[in-house]
Amino acid sequence: MSEPPSAYTINHEGLRMDVALVETDMLLIHEETIPIRLMSLEHSIRRDGVQSAPIIVDRDSMVVLDGMHRTAVMKRMGCRFTCVCLLDYFDPRINVQRWCRVIPPAFDPEKAKNILSSFDLRLESMPQLKNLDDEAGLMLIYKDRAFKVNTSNNDLGQAFKRSYELENLLRSRSYKIIHGTETEALAHIRSGVYEAALCLPKVTKDQVIEVATNNMILTPKATRHKLPARPVQVNVPLSLLMDKKLTLEEANKTLADTLNEPKRYNLGTKWMGRVYNEVLYVFHDDS
Repeated sequence: MSEPPSAYTINHEGLRMDVALVETDMLLIHEETIPIRLMSLEHSIRRDGVQSAPIIVDRDSMVVLDGMHRTAVMKRMGCRFTCVCLLDYFDPRINVQRWCRVIPPAFDPEKAKNILSSFDLRLESMPQLKNLDDEAGLMLIYKDRAFKVNTSNNDLGQAFKRSYELENLLRSRSYKIIHGTETEALAHIRSGVYEAALCLPKVTKDQVIEVATNNMILTPKATRHKLPARPVQVNVPLSLLMDKKLTLEEANKTLADTLNEPKRYNLGTKWMGRVYNEVLYVFHDDS
């Protein structure tokens, strides 16, 4: 398969990142979207009249790594093209991490055991972990103990489905659950503000590709991809994304003509009110 045309190529320390327009129908997602977030994002994109942030996509498979909701919005809005950042997913500098659901008191192990049993989830005691990567499956972590969380068949999709149902139940019971990385989850537990963390199964890159290409979509916030850098603020007009007459090559040439030379913000820089733990390439810097 020939490579799609691109509008701008970033060489980030040897990692090639192509900012490009692609056919929206070619994009494959691996996670479900959240309806209320989808509606809010669609409203903001229609209001602004542009797609600001490119969707992060594996060049070879066209699997979306970051930007499930933006992809869904582009499809809902009937955009023929979508702006993406194409890269090599299997570059070792790109990591797929697990998400954790951090749970406040009272959610002691006995209470957890009773609630989880109704979702066909069983707790199995295990030594406390210094590194969460030591166990790839679903886990429930406390400050001084840890448990494997097993389903009846230990199926990956089933584990995500059951944990998502559990999260929704706890929210319905007024638990103020937050999402966090492994590091953030452990820090919250050690602080004593939160009691436990439900750590979702660790998914490999091969599994992400398999899930997306076989339409076996995981639940929302199933994976978190850590990149060394990303492009932002491309500000592609919706009129270009919806153009039915231009060829893909012509559309990318039009985009290339609108892009400024990007400004680089180094790791840890605060931009637009947020500190990014990755290098940013900002095409239209309004800060």
